Amino acid sequence: MQRLLVLLFLALSTWSCSQYSNKPMAVAFHNVNAKYNAIWQASRLDKELQRKQFSQRKESYNSTLPIIIPLDSSFKQSNEKDIKELIRKASLVIDRHQNSHFIVDAYLLIGKGRLYQYDLKNAIETYKYINSLEIRPEALLALYEIYLQQREFSAAEKIEEFINENPLNANERKQFLLLKAYSFQLLNEPIKAVAILQEASKYLKKGDEKARISFIMGQLFSDNNQPNLALESYKTTLNNKPGYDLQLQASLAIYQLEGNITALENMIKDPKHEDNLSFIYVKIGQYYYAKKDFKKAKENWEKGGENNPNKGELYFQLGGLFAKQMKDYDLAAHYYDSAATYLASSHPDYAKAQKLKKSWGTYSSLSNQITLQDSLLRISKLSPAALHSLFLNQQKKDTTTKVTNAPVKITPVFTRRPFSTDQQNFYFNNVQARIQGSIEFNNRWGNRTLEDFWNRRNKNVSLSVSTEADRSTEKSVTKNTISKDKAEENWLKAIPTSAADKAKVAKIKEESLYKLGKLARLELVENELANTALKRLLAEYPSTGYEAEALYILYLSNEGAIKTSYRSTLFERYPSSYFKTMILKLENGALSENKEIQAQKKYEEAYERFKEKEFSTCFDSCLLIQQNYPGSKLEDKIVFLMALSKAGMHEITECKRLLEEFMISFPTSPLLKEATEMLKVINK
Repeated sequence: MQRLLVLLFLALSTWSCSQYSNKPMAVAFHNVNAKYNAIWQASRLDKELQRKQFSQRKESYNSTLPIIIPLDSSFKQSNEKDIKELIRKASLVIDRHQNSHFIVDAYLLIGKGRLYQYDLKNAIETYKYINSLEIRPEALLALYEIYLQQREFSAAEKIEEFINENPLNANERKQFLLLKAYSFQLLNEPIKAVAILQEASKYLKKGDEKARISFIMGQLFSDNNQPNLALESYKTTLNNKPGYDLQLQASLAIYQLEGNITALENMIKDPKHEDNLSFIYVKIGQYYYAKKDFKKAKENWEKGGENNPNKGELYFQLGGLFAKQMKDYDLAAHYYDSAATYLASSHPDYAKAQKLKKSWGTYSSLSNQITLQDSLLRISKLSPAALHSLFLNQQKKDTTTKVTNAPVKITPVFTRRPFSTDQQNFYFNNVQARIQGSIEFNNRWGNRTLEDFWNRRNKNVSLSVSTEADRSTEKSVTKNTISKDKAEENWLKAIPTSAADKAKVAKIKEESLYKLGKLARLELVENELANTALKRLLAEYPSTGYEAEALYILYLSNEGAIKTSYRSTLFERYPSSYFKTMILKLENGALSENKEIQAQKKYEEAYERFKEKEFSTCFDSCLLIQQNYPGSKLEDKIVFLMALSKAGMHEITECKRLLEEFMISFPTSPLLKEATEMLKVINK
């Protein structure tokens, strides 16, 4: 009877503790179960995953570290089991404890699980749902971080407003300040970022996290040319118990800023730094780079590239060194190509490296084309005898190069231990037996070569070998002679001899010089390279059709009196050129609405003159519009109308030039198709 009453009591208690009941006993029961069972276990998993995420991070010390460690899609692969368990445990609260006070906490943990899975879409939806139930700073901070990581700054600003309207505890305040500093870092405002980090440091305990923030402050100060403050921050890093990698990097930065090159070189000799030699060489290279000793910077950076896990970044730096300082553009192209190969797709410079690889690849192609055509034009002036001599010299040079570069054959030396008494019973291990056998063989067969059918008695070995060798040599000589004759014939075919062939080669060279100059200024932003190519174009091809644009690019690539000189030449020689209008547009800025209206009226008047077949008046009117209203919204129509006017005046060469300018300058104009068709007709 007593047992029955106990069972009845337990049944009633369980029934009254339903997750859908709001009775105090039911709520208390589910609160206890939710907090000390599912939530407790899920929280433990979350803390462990946070620890792993921080400890397993991959830092790139060749560039400024991000204040907030970026979300990593690869993290979920190595921790998939724990992440799924975290979400499952947190979901139990929602499934079984609906009336508990820990529903929002469960959703927060699920949101963290989505972040670990790199499922950003569902993470955002989870955190938004939490804020619809109850405004929680943790959810707002998580949303703020996601939007910053995705560079959605307008959405991040709206979340920031909500955060500022709600009270934050010390940990939440710390996280908010770090995120705010990160936003300034992303917006390239390092001084503001440092100011916020100094405030955030007050909430950080001594350890790896605080050391990392101090190190980043040092990098930001260094980037902003404040070496004394950077040095102070790096020393603070060492005082905050950093891990080995961070301690090493801080020490390297201190030695570099202090100019203590001896300490850096001593680190190279220390065996304990053997695995980090690449980092040390990079710092030594940076020291010499700051001293403008670019040769030593190059030497050390190249050494640093050996076995460097961050060689992509290093090659990216070397590309900049050779392009900007050393002006060795071929090596710059080589290193930018390597940087694009080795940089990870998640790296902040990845997209830039890919673009530079393409642009510098185009440079290499154009540069090689110019060198080739130049060489062809030069040797086309030689006599047949001189060409034959040049070919033989080149063949000799190639053969020498092959022999020099041929791998050296090294005969291996084997050291054999003395044979034991038992082993010497075997014939080939017994020296005396082998000597005796060799003597007996020679007495019977003579000195025979090791070859097939060596035991034929009537075989004249020496004669056979000699004859075969002579035949082989004769064949080889004949074959080589034929091969050389054929090679020389093909080589001569590639050399332009007729006037038409020479003109074709010269045209390819002319176009390549023009394209190289344009690429150098507009894509690579290398003014010196642009000047070299375009000055050479104008000097070697004084009547080039690219002169107007070349003068415009030279105007952009220079300063002072030289810039003014190119402007004057362009305005004088090409008063109707669109490139003149572009210069006026740069000098005068955008047109006001009132001037746009005036330009529209002037264009309509010019078009009326065209319809009346007053082509010369129409053209002059268009010139005045370009002069007085540069950069108007009608500029493509104005240039096209000028081309039509020249066609009406039967000035076909000028019409063609204007159409070509139009196609270059207005690739998206609705008139492009009509201009293309018109140009085709003219070319026919």
